[in-house]
Amino acid sequence: MTMLAESFDHLLKIAGTQSFDRVVEQHIALIAQHPEVPEIYHALAMYCARFRRFDIAEMALKSTLELDPDHAASLFYMGRILDEQMNFEQSTQFYQKSVDHGGGRKSAFHLSLAQLSSGDLEKGSSNYVNRLDEEAVHTFGRLAEWSGEDSGKRVLIWAEQGLGDEIMFSRFFGLLKTYGCDFCIECDRRLLALYERNFPGLRFIPRGTAKDALKHFDAQLPLGGLLRLFHAQVNEPQLRSQVMEPVLCEQAAWARQKGRRYVGISWLSMNEESGPQRSIAMDSLLAAFDAERHGLVNLQYLAPAQDIEIIRKAGFELIDPVDCFSDMAGMSALIAQCDGVLTIDNTALHLAGAMGVETHALIPCLPNWRWRIRGGETPWYPRVHLLQQKQPFSWDHEIGWLRKHFST
Repeated sequence: MTMLAESFDHLLKIAGTQSFDRVVEQHIALIAQHPEVPEIYHALAMYCARFRRFDIAEMALKSTLELDPDHAASLFYMGRILDEQMNFEQSTQFYQKSVDHGGGRKSAFHLSLAQLSSGDLEKGSSNYVNRLDEEAVHTFGRLAEWSGEDSGKRVLIWAEQGLGDEIMFSRFFGLLKTYGCDFCIECDRRLLALYERNFPGLRFIPRGTAKDALKHFDAQLPLGGLLRLFHAQVNEPQLRSQVMEPVLCEQAAWARQKGRRYVGISWLSMNEESGPQRSIAMDSLLAAFDAERHGLVNLQYLAPAQDIEIIRKAGFELIDPVDCFSDMAGMSALIAQCDGVLTIDNTALHLAGAMGVETHALIPCLPNWRWRIRGGETPWYPRVHLLQQKQPFSWDHEIGWLRKHFST
């Protein structure tokens, strides 16, 4: 092992045991010894980015790129840092350079996200194909991809999105009725009852069964491919006026207290990567409400028992008759009875938005591409009002606004 390699190995070992400042000092000392090695600057950038010290990370990446302008990994991470600043115009340029210099599907996928976030749905939806698992592409690619032709073909639209996105992309299902094709849509089995009620002209099969049914179809399309075909129609009245009807569910009914407003709430994201940024603590959420004036309807899937206890101890009437993880039909019936919904970015937001219920959505500082912030509105769901976080990991400003809103 060379001396430089030994030094790199030492940096890796101390990264998890010593203070941030000490590790940065060690990187800088190694740079002083080997100022011509771009990988040292890149390693410093990666370490600083882990601690959200994007200022140092950006300087280190710039130094890397001065030494090696074609360094695909540094080009990619420059894009990531610019995304954090919501500077999507510049981040797309760095992602494109990373793609051009061998950055691969990962760079191409983030290029698509930056393009979508900037509002370039045409280019973004085209590059969005890079999200797909290569094995799934190989499996379903045995059939020709449906490209929007009115052909009379039997077309399979296969599931490859999370539950919330499945609901969001269902906004395009109504457009399929204008084509002379026999469509079959694979979806999460929890959505079957909702979809069969709202889209009677289409066939649905539970997720996980499409692979075995390929022989019955002439063409295929991944669910997210609908965005590429119909991106120009996202803002059209036909899509914006759609309202998903709930499935009737006696279990979801409750006796309303006179003069009390009932608000559906959801506060946790289970996403390992972005969940902490998207979630809100129960104590903070309850500050938006008055126990005398508001009843709370639990729309949180897998709600922690301690959070339910906090709600009850605070004196709120809690409506909690449905398992909102496994019973989307029951959840839709709950939402239909709410006077409004307050939720973070999760499945509850998508379902309430699709149903046309007045919804306030707590969105983190760096929203994903679905919530392009334009005056608090989103083209996907006209009755959703987006409240973008002012400070990372703090919802104080947004809860203060909501407290005033719900008190009127």
